[in-house]
Amino acid sequence: MIKKIFTTTAVLALVLTNVSLAPLAETSLEKPTNIKPANYASDISLSTTLEGIIKDSTGAGIKAVDFKKGFTYDFAGSNSISGFENDTADNPISVPIQTNATPLTSGQIDAMAFSDDKTAITKSSNGFPSQRFEVDVSKDLAAGNSIELYWEGKTLASGLANLSAWDFKAGNWVALSQTQGNANNDEIVLKAEIDKDRFVKDGKVQAMVHDSGTLTDSKDKDFTMLWFTDTQYYAQDYPEVWTSMTDWMIEEFKKGSYEYAMHTGDLVNEVLDEEQWKVAEENLDRMDAANIPYGVLAGNHDVVIDKLNKTYDYTIFQRYAGIDRFQDKPWFGEAMNDENQNHYDLFSFGDHDFIFLYLGFGRDGSAETVEWANKVLAEHADRNAIVGMHENINSLAQYVTEEARIVNREIVVPNENVKMVLSGHHHGANYRVKKLENEDGTDREVLEVLANHQGNTPPDRGQGYLKMLTFDPTDETLDFVSYSPYLDDYDFDQFDPAKESFTAQFDLADVEAKENPRQIETDYMAVNVYTDQLIGQDTNLQSGDTASVEWNGLSKNTTYHWYMNMTNAADESEKSAIYRFTTGSTEPEPEPEPNPDPTFSDVSPDEPKWAYESIEKIAGKGIIIGNPDGTFGWRNGIQRQHVALMFDRALPDLESSSPYEMFDDIPDTHVYFEEIMATQQAGIFTGYQNKFRPKEQLTREEMAKVLVTAFEITEEGSHNFPDVEEGWADEYIDTLYAAGITIGSSGGKFNPKANVTRAEFAVFMDRALEYSEQQ
Repeated sequence: MIKKIFTTTAVLALVLTNVSLAPLAETSLEKPTNIKPANYASDISLSTTLEGIIKDSTGAGIKAVDFKKGFTYDFAGSNSISGFENDTADNPISVPIQTNATPLTSGQIDAMAFSDDKTAITKSSNGFPSQRFEVDVSKDLAAGNSIELYWEGKTLASGLANLSAWDFKAGNWVALSQTQGNANNDEIVLKAEIDKDRFVKDGKVQAMVHDSGTLTDSKDKDFTMLWFTDTQYYAQDYPEVWTSMTDWMIEEFKKGSYEYAMHTGDLVNEVLDEEQWKVAEENLDRMDAANIPYGVLAGNHDVVIDKLNKTYDYTIFQRYAGIDRFQDKPWFGEAMNDENQNHYDLFSFGDHDFIFLYLGFGRDGSAETVEWANKVLAEHADRNAIVGMHENINSLAQYVTEEARIVNREIVVPNENVKMVLSGHHHGANYRVKKLENEDGTDREVLEVLANHQGNTPPDRGQGYLKMLTFDPTDETLDFVSYSPYLDDYDFDQFDPAKESFTAQFDLADVEAKENPRQIETDYMAVNVYTDQLIGQDTNLQSGDTASVEWNGLSKNTTYHWYMNMTNAADESEKSAIYRFTTGSTEPEPEPEPNPDPTFSDVSPDEPKWAYESIEKIAGKGIIIGNPDGTFGWRNGIQRQHVALMFDRALPDLESSSPYEMFDDIPDTHVYFEEIMATQQAGIFTGYQNKFRPKEQLTREEMAKVLVTAFEITEEGSHNFPDVEEGWADEYIDTLYAAGITIGSSGGKFNPKANVTRAEFAVFMDRALEYSEQQ
């Protein structure tokens, strides 16, 4: 029966193959040794030497070793991390954060606290075991800090350990790193750096490790893939149609309605039209962000064709859909060349293993392609093979090109694992079943299917149909369903409905359910924060030398974290692990200096406690003087003329000079005329409709602009304040946030239209001055 409802929950929303994620590029720098103070050392002097032996495997010299501050959140030294375990029927990466998970026991927490071979194990007999960690890193979100998730542990030899983080912007888990288990039961390491804007919310990170090894008893379960093709006119004329398709594909993938998607060419209509490629790129980027496993090939409109010389230039296709987009995906197998002219994916639906072979237009019948395709199909002869081409059969189910005949004769016929060929190009929907004789005399069937729903004239170019292919292993049938998310309609009415949605036989390779219980076993879990705060630097070292710096002025009975950033002669850099030590109390603390009396009568160390230090520092520098009655008026708003006066005091180089561009409301007799003119000429204040509005109070969004301009703050980043809309102030608030000068209110908002109080401005001015001095 043909299935036309896409709401089923698949067992796996992300089924991973035996192909591991590509490792990060390695340098020739080795892991430092002879670390001092030793990791976790205690009773360390308040002035100590940090050191380690640095080596380069090539023997080359080490240009520099930067010793920097770091922070580690783990169960050994932080109460900012909590953990949970779960055993679920659904792959945990396919569902939201599971709030009904069981908290880790004290014994499990102790086992995860150190890298010491003591482990905490979560098992499952027929589901997915996972361990989730919630980590509060709110204290260490300053600009320049990078956050790394780090996990050490094991899984079964047949297992697949995954490290994921919750993407708060996209609302789903993102797989970051993945490694297979091993027969020796050796420990494995998974680590990944995360983007603070995506993976941190309210100061917290959600990380998860789970085992997604092959599902037990899945050989008889239905599974579904999606096929779409010839999106060229959507890119050219109907981008909203492609958007609707991508919206629907993402939602259905989250539901588990399908597990893999295939595109058979003509992403765009005009290969040289960059705007069309931008539409295609946006939709492919969204699929990537949703972690949808998929592949694409080049159609005739995706390449530059020289008909006279019969050449096909894949340069532009490579730019937007080349191997750079796919090579780190766990399902990506191999490309024939850097242009991604031909490639294959390896993907498993439960126990059923597939190879998807993509042959790009124009060269699909070349001797090079035939040789390469036969090699990879032979290497994966135990997998069900589906070949994707741009042009194979036409609307009459006939070959019309020599390339199609060559692929059939020299690739499809000799490789007995090829079960189906999917293609577009020709307008229409049709299919045929070819009966072939294998070398041993047995028969096999190959299903060839055409689908191209875009008519040659509007509005038939914007219908948005795609096909869902559902395999039923029990009776070895394959249901094709044609559906348009844009129209919410089944079967394009211009085509034969019997060729639009139909059922065909599909002889799956025989498999047996794999005996494979799942298990995730954690030895150590941490979130590492690498800062740019320099402790010291050692330079011009030989490989094997000891790099060292002095770290003075430490506090007693305090834990410190540090790391080394090493740069070799080839300008390759690599960070070490983060090390920690705890000081002792061997040096007496100096006698505390008596607190000076507050400068202002209405300001004390207790009120406003959060702003007292900044107010005193700014007052000490003569930037603020206060009111004649000795008060500061810290709760009051601050007038724009007083802000100009404060900038004039804070920035010695700020001077005005004639000729002046006068404000209508600032005569040359104004008490702060020179100060206001100086800020205007420096670009700090520009006024509004040629008025300065001297006695109006400064808003928080205006504050962002004047501080960024006055102190020339150039940090790049983006804020996450929900109450800040795109507009003139957005870029300044971005910069202020990236520089760590603002973190927003306790409710996570910025309150851009609110007046900034005198206490708030003192705090922001103090932070901006400190930032400027550090730069």
